[in-house]
Amino acid sequence: MCLECFQSGLSWALVWQKRPALLEAYQGFDPAKVAQFGEEEVAKLLADPALIRNQLKVRATINNARILSRWHQEGRTLEQFTWSFTNGRSIRMEPVPGLPLPAKTPLSEQVATEFKRAGFKFTGPVVVMSYLTAVGVINARLA
Repeated sequence: MCLECFQSGLSWALVWQKRPALLEAYQGFDPAKVAQFGEEEVAKLLADPALIRNQLKVRATINNARILSRWHQEGRTLEQFTWSFTNGRSIRMEPVPGLPLPAKTPLSEQVATEFKRAGFKFTGPVVVMSYLTAVGVINARLA
């Protein structure tokens, strides 16, 4: 989810290039660790040229980690939340050869609405569509 947020408005090539540094800076994307980040860590993240230094994305990542940490303490997981929209089943999307996948779908809009309701940031329907495809909820492979 973190990488999906950071990718918004950028190329995946850039995100993958910066992924090792992001992984290290964000403590392996461990929500419990990132949830503890304060202003000192924000300043360090925004000053590091190896990272994506968009203040809104940095703060959204910390915000989202805090929500996930709270969920984990309540016995809830992002995986359960994500798959609950399809009853644990992958949705097959038939891509049309030569045409791009839709940037969003009714499902990504529904999930994005629920993310927003839960307090998540940078999780609009386009980011969520990419996330749902990345984790396999939406299967859009050509073969």
